Amino acid sequence: MSLFPDTIREALAGRKPKSANLILFDFVGEPVRVWTGNGRLKAGGQTWDGLGTLGSISGLEQAINGEAPEASFVLSGIDAQIMRLAREEFGEKAKNRKVTVYVQFFGQDDDVPLDQPYPIWSGRMHAPLFNITADGAREVTVTAESLFTLRSRPNFAMYTDRDQQKRFDGDKGFQFVATLRNKIVTWPDF
Repeated sequence: MSLFPDTIREALAGRKPKSANLILFDFVGEPVRVWTGNGRLKAGGQTWDGLGTLGSISGLEQAINGEAPEASFVLSGIDAQIMRLAREEFGEKAKNRKVTVYVQFFGQDDDVPLDQPYPIWSGRMHAPLFNITADGAREVTVTAESLFTLRSRPNFAMYTDRDQQKRFDGDKGFQFVATLRNKIVTWPDF
């Protein structure tokens, strides 16, 4: 069974499916669901509020070699009241909470969601940053670090006993890794 049967059917019929990002911010108390289009969207059994041109996403990257790529989510053009509320309440509700980005495919002609939203990136939010641009627009920026970031693993580290002993003398966590090479494991073993 294909992951995107409706989307594939559209493509095979010669139409070009459109797509948009859906973002789930898992804030303390109540999650917030937004998407990069206009108006309200019903997709995946949830309602997503449209950001239109007020929101942007940048930096969605795969974590490679233990690096910590950060994604940025920017909400701009907000009024002073929302900015004040965000400063007072947002930090404690957002810090270290999960954010997930999905891709949603749509039919070319009718903007009806095809298939279910598919998660493409997930991370943990940092404290928000607040900014007033040169033209006076207010912005709230939330950065998030990938969930797959290996913070404690140095670049070019190896899963070997020798490397582990250099970092943590006496640790036996990788003692038998070398014996696993070409090992055949029968499961279940009756």
